[in-house]
Amino acid sequence: MRRLFLTYVLALLASVSMAQVAEAGDAGARADGAGAVEVLPDSSNFVTASILISSPGKELFFALGHCGLRLQCPSKGLDYCFSFSTIVPPGPEFNLLLLSGKMKAGYEALPYDEYLDTFRKDGRGVVEYPLNLTLSEERELWRKMDNLMMKGPTMKFDFIFNNCTGPLFRSVNAIMEGEHFEYPDVYPLTLNTREKLHLMTVNSPWLEFITVIMVSDYAHRDMPLYAKMYPQVWAAVLPYGEIVGMDGTRRPGMSGEPVELLPKTFFDKPAAVTPVMAFGVLLLVAVVLAFVPVSKVSKAVDTVLFCIHVLFSLYLLYVACQQLYGLFWNWFLIVFNPIPLLWWICCRKKAYYRKGFLFFAVVIAGFMLFWSLYTGRMEWAHELMLAIFLVRCLAYGVHGQRQEASYATE
Repeated sequence: MRRLFLTYVLALLASVSMAQVAEAGDAGARADGAGAVEVLPDSSNFVTASILISSPGKELFFALGHCGLRLQCPSKGLDYCFSFSTIVPPGPEFNLLLLSGKMKAGYEALPYDEYLDTFRKDGRGVVEYPLNLTLSEERELWRKMDNLMMKGPTMKFDFIFNNCTGPLFRSVNAIMEGEHFEYPDVYPLTLNTREKLHLMTVNSPWLEFITVIMVSDYAHRDMPLYAKMYPQVWAAVLPYGEIVGMDGTRRPGMSGEPVELLPKTFFDKPAAVTPVMAFGVLLLVAVVLAFVPVSKVSKAVDTVLFCIHVLFSLYLLYVACQQLYGLFWNWFLIVFNPIPLLWWICCRKKAYYRKGFLFFAVVIAGFMLFWSLYTGRMEWAHELMLAIFLVRCLAYGVHGQRQEASYATE
C-alpha cells in the first residue's frame, strides 16, 4: 500500500507536465530540460504510444504475463508507463478480495526505467509494440490515461474481463477518431475459447483447471474481442492489426517492428503434480473404498467430499448471483449446487436418504457426458474430479442399508 501511495503521489506531481502534453497545440515546441529531443518536422515523435507486453512471472497472479502502455514526449523529456494494477499485492488479502469480487484496481504511472526494473528483477521479458496512431489520437490517449490514473484504484478487477489487458484494450480503442483497430482471423484468434484458455495457461495446469470451471458458460461460445486479448494473445496479433477509417482507408496498426526491451531469463518449470495426476490418484482411492466394508476411513472420505461439495456449491452460486467475473451462468451449477445440502438437512433421518444419492450419481454421470461434448475436447481433469463424486455417490447409495447397520452397531 505504501508503494502504491507513493506511486500515485509521484504520478500526481507529474500529471501537470502530462496535461501540458495532452493540451499542446504547437507540434514544434521545444524543451529546455535535460534529455529533451528535438521534434521531427512531421511531428511524428512529439508524442509516441506503444504497448508493452511482459512474459509470465513466478507467482500464479503473473502466470498470464502483463500488459502496459508506454507514452513518451521526447521534446519534453517525458517517458511514462501506465499499468492497470490492483490495490493490494498478491497474498492472502488479495485472494480474499478477488474471490469475493471486492478487488479494486486503478492505473498507476511509473517512469520508464522504474517500470522495467519491476520486471528485470524477476527475470521477465518485456517487448514493445509501437502503435501507429495520429498525433491527435496520441495526445487524446495521454489525456485519457491521465484522467483514469487520477481516479485512483476505484475500478473493478477480475482475471477474466477486467484485468491488465481488457481495460487498456478498451481505452486505446475509445480514443480512435473515426477509426478502429481491426485484427484478421489469424492464430490464435482462430482458436475457440476453450483452446485459447489452454494456450494462455499451458504452463499453469491448475490455473487452467480453475479458469475453465469459472468460465464454463464461455467454453463453447465466443468471448468479446477485448476479453480474448490476454497479454500473450494481444502480442501475437498486434503485428497483423490494421487501423481502418470510416472511408475504408487502412494503415498498419503498428509504426514499426516489435522491440525487445528486456530479455526473458525466467522460464517456468512444469507443475510437479497436475490436476490429472492428483484426481487420478484420488479416483483410485475412491474406487478401492467402494469395494471394501464400511469403515471410519470411508466415512471420513465421504464427509470431506460432502463438505467440499457444499462449500464449492455455495461459492459457485454466490459467483453466479453476484455476477462475479462477468458471469451470469455456470454449467457446473448442475452438479455443484445446494440441493445435496438441503437434502441432508431435510431428509438425513429418512429411510430413503441414502438412496437419494443414486439420483445425484445419475446427474453427475449425465453431466460428465455433456461436459466433454460441450467443450469439444476430453476434459480429463474435470472428468476425473467428477468421477470421484460419482463413485462415492454410488457407493453411498448402493451400500445404504449395510452402512445403516454398521452405524447402528457403533
